Amino acid sequence: MMTSTSLKRGLTSAQVAMIGLSGALGTGLFLGSGSVISFAGPATIVSYAIAGLFALAVVWALAEMVTVHPVAGGYGAVSSSYVGRMAGYVARWNFAVTFSVAMGAEVTATATYIRWWFPSVPLWAGTLGCAVFIIVLNIASVHLYGSSEYWFSMIKVIAIVAFILLALALIVGVVPGREAIGLGHLTAHGGFMPNGVVGVLAAVCMAVFAFGGVENVSVTAAESENPHRDIPRAAGTMIYRLIIFYLLAVGVVLALQPWTETAAGSGALEESPFVKALELTGVGAAAHIMNAVLIVAALSAANGVLYSSSRMIHSLALDGEAPAALARTAPNGAPRGAVYAAALGMAVAAVLALVSPDRAFLWLAGIATVGILITWALTMYTHLKFRGARKAASAWLPKRRLWGAPVVNVLVMLASVAIYVALLWLMPVAWYAGVPYMVVLVVSYFVVSRRDLPPVPDLLRDELAQADGHAARLED
Repeated sequence: MMTSTSLKRGLTSAQVAMIGLSGALGTGLFLGSGSVISFAGPATIVSYAIAGLFALAVVWALAEMVTVHPVAGGYGAVSSSYVGRMAGYVARWNFAVTFSVAMGAEVTATATYIRWWFPSVPLWAGTLGCAVFIIVLNIASVHLYGSSEYWFSMIKVIAIVAFILLALALIVGVVPGREAIGLGHLTAHGGFMPNGVVGVLAAVCMAVFAFGGVENVSVTAAESENPHRDIPRAAGTMIYRLIIFYLLAVGVVLALQPWTETAAGSGALEESPFVKALELTGVGAAAHIMNAVLIVAALSAANGVLYSSSRMIHSLALDGEAPAALARTAPNGAPRGAVYAAALGMAVAAVLALVSPDRAFLWLAGIATVGILITWALTMYTHLKFRGARKAASAWLPKRRLWGAPVVNVLVMLASVAIYVALLWLMPVAWYAGVPYMVVLVVSYFVVSRRDLPPVPDLLRDELAQADGHAARLED
């Protein structure tokens, strides 16, 4: 009996767009982004705008590449073909590990929010229950996964829009019985830029990670019903929505209360600016509503990163760079072995977060931080090679593609390096955990490459050969 290794195209255009939003619209935004605000004060708005432009460039580079090559493994498979096997190996394993670590964090966070309602439920039990729920969604058909993520993300979007509207009502003074808050908090307590340009740049370094997860949109290409239409459309709507959501949401957070209060917050649910806005407008049970939204946000993020991590592992297995069993797919097209492998990483991360919530979780955060920067830098380098090779071969490019290449590519790569250097002072664990992590990634490649691996698919050559064959048939 032949074993299937093929994914199925079952994701609709709307689902692809919402999956792209899932990873980047996380719990941090709802809890106030206090750690970022502490660096720049009201000028955090500028910091998020700059970080959003970096994310915009990365998303369009990804969308351009996977629109041309909608293959399993997304940009990692493209990197393997256009840059080399080592680049593809590092790109995909880094993606898989980074997102697997993020899964552990998200299911543990979900369990924590559940305990706010049910304090008698052990943290390990809540974590296990959430993990099982997410795994079940991912071993089902890709269409069911897409539907669940669509509604998870829709709830988050509705919550953010509602918050922004409520906050604007409070700011301009249209809430009965409440005086207008106005925009005074944006210039009080040290001015709009209390910590100067250095503070704004430091906040950019931290704000970048709010957009981590935008890469999800590229992974959906192999399972989209119409990737040539859906990926560019999703990339365009998703990133602009993200930038608008973050700028407006952070802007009204800063206007509602002194930035010093938000920055000093412990991240507790009751301190969330979202809860404060609900309470000021007379909405009852504000904290309960916010807790429900946080649970959905964390489950959505966990659902999205398990999907992406498993698809990268499946792609690695197809190229012989992960165990062959992980390339197999179920009759419904789900790569169940890859899902279980990615979930194993989630289990390790969750156990570490439970056993040593301070030290272990900090190291996991350091690995995830470095992983995002590696992904962004490799994406832009791969795109440079992609553009160069296709120009030399006179091959087509999508109408909607990255503007400003190669200058934009170089700027984002330099920014990624600069941010990593800055993290030595801002987040030292990104170096303590990140450097050994990068060494292990590279060394593992040389160990794996000593095996007799199948050749890396040459996507450009195969595309040109297919075009020539089509032309020959037309002549006949």
